[in-house]
Amino acid sequence: MFILIILVATCLLLLWYMYNLAHKDRLEIVTIADENFPSSSESLNIFFISDVHKRLINHATLHTLEDVDMTIIGGDLCEKDVPLGQVEENIKRLKKLKAPIYFVWGNNDYEVNPYKLKDLLSKHNVSVLADSTERFILCSGERIQLVGLQSLYFREILTSEYFNQFWLPEFTYTILANHEPESYDLLNKEQKERVNLVLSGHTHGGQIRIFGFGLRSKGGWKKFGNKRFLVSEGYGTTTLPLRLGTKAECHFIKITNLKYKKQ
Repeated sequence: MFILIILVATCLLLLWYMYNLAHKDRLEIVTIADENFPSSSESLNIFFISDVHKRLINHATLHTLEDVDMTIIGGDLCEKDVPLGQVEENIKRLKKLKAPIYFVWGNNDYEVNPYKLKDLLSKHNVSVLADSTERFILCSGERIQLVGLQSLYFREILTSEYFNQFWLPEFTYTILANHEPESYDLLNKEQKERVNLVLSGHTHGGQIRIFGFGLRSKGGWKKFGNKRFLVSEGYGTTTLPLRLGTKAECHFIKITNLKYKKQ
């Protein structure tokens, strides 16, 4: 009996730990000194969050952020049975960053009424990037572009065909936002070379990892040459509101030119 009590208590403590881990924010702050970033006189500050699912975004986490130039939602802002009122509250919280918001579709976003979700995003001036591009001219005159890909689960055209159609060579720095990391793999070698930064989510880092093993690979940053690739472990959870060996995270990314960082 005593051993059974210890076993039950241990299981309950583990579940409590996993639940708290799933609801404890980690704000990752990263500075990327990229020699390909076109401006030598300014930086670009991005807040990136993906896989919110059933969570409400923490006010305290957002209050630590300053000088955000753009907010990117990397898909799965919601899922089945998440009220649109809660989604709207999360959008309102993100709007307090006073930066334009961009959204790419995740597979779970289609579990709610996608037309009502799109109308809600439009109501709050959130730009939906579904195989489309937003282009920017920095204060210094240099041009960059943000490419957003449709979820792999709901594609209308091939990723590579879309990319050839909308990518413009005169925009010298390209940020690719896509929910599933596998979208990047559908680009050919030449197209991949045109991308400078990839931001994605979807995998949750496996969400629950036992002795380092999970159903999906760990998230985090990778670097291929001068290209940076982020697979976020996501802000929320799916199926179970639990984590183990992974982080509930969002990201503040500052991109500068290497020369600008040295000043």
